[in-house]
This record gives sequence, structure tokens and C-alpha cells, in this order.
Amino acid sequence: MKKVLISFFVLASCMAPSAMAQDNSLVFYSPHVDPHYVDMAPAGLSVGDQYTRHGDVMSDPKGPSIGEYYSQASLIFLDTAAKKSARTYKHEVMLPGGTIYTWDVVQTEHGEPVKPGHMHEGAIIGGTGKYAGIRGTYTIELMSSGDVFKTSYSYWLGQ
Repeated sequence: MKKVLISFFVLASCMAPSAMAQDNSLVFYSPHVDPHYVDMAPAGLSVGDQYTRHGDVMSDPKGPSIGEYYSQASLIFLDTAAKKSARTYKHEVMLPGGTIYTWDVVQTEHGEPVKPGHMHEGAIIGGTGKYAGIRGTYTIELMSSGDVFKTSYSYWLGQ
């Protein structure tokens, strides 16, 4: 009987952090800014090329800035005949009280910059300050107007 009780308490204590984790959500907007394109050798579109962006983060599409972001996309696959490409996508969002980091691999058409309506999902991989221990997923979409990115986080804070 003691073994059963001890096993139960050990199992319950291991489950406690995930059972106590609270689901949270956060949505913010960023004006679309043209990416800075870094052409790596060989000249022209090729694996290793990078797209970088920096801009404001707002709580609504036309609101005041509440933070800023940096992003970098690096071309990791390119098949010009099939008009397919993929790039890694890293994103840092600095908000009051902390920073959130994300990562993804994004498939795009022929290495071109994203177009209105583009959407992809990725992983929230960490954070600082009040976002320390953050885990979850995000969705980023270039709104149909083409002038605003909408980013939605679904996350929990835990160990």
C-alpha cells in the first residue's frame, strides 16, 4: 500500500506543473515594412540569402507602438524549376516587461517575399522577463490589405 501511495504522490507532483499551466493568448499588429534583402554568393536568389525586418508592435492595427520586433528569414531550400522554396524564420518581439522568441520553417513560392494573405504557424521557443518559460505556438498573417501583419500567440508560462 505504501508503494502505491508513494507512486501516486510522485506521479501527481510530476503532473502538477502542466496541470497548473494556464493557457494565454496575445495578439498584436505590425506595419508591413519591406524586408532588407541580403544577397549572399552566388549573386541572385540562392540558398543562404536573407530577408530581415524591424518595426513597431501595436495592440491594434492603427494604435501607438507598445514595443518593437526584429525578424530574419534565411533561404534554406530553393527549387526554381518547381517554384518552391523554404526559409527559416526567427522573430524577436520586445514588449513591456519582456521579450518573446519564435522559430519556424516557412515554405514560400520561389523565394519571393510574402504576399498579402500569407499565413504561417510556428513555435514560441522562449522568452525573458515576464515571458520567461514561455512555450506555445504563434500564427502570423499578412493581412489582405498588405500593410499590416497580425501575430497571434497561444501560450503557457511554465517550467
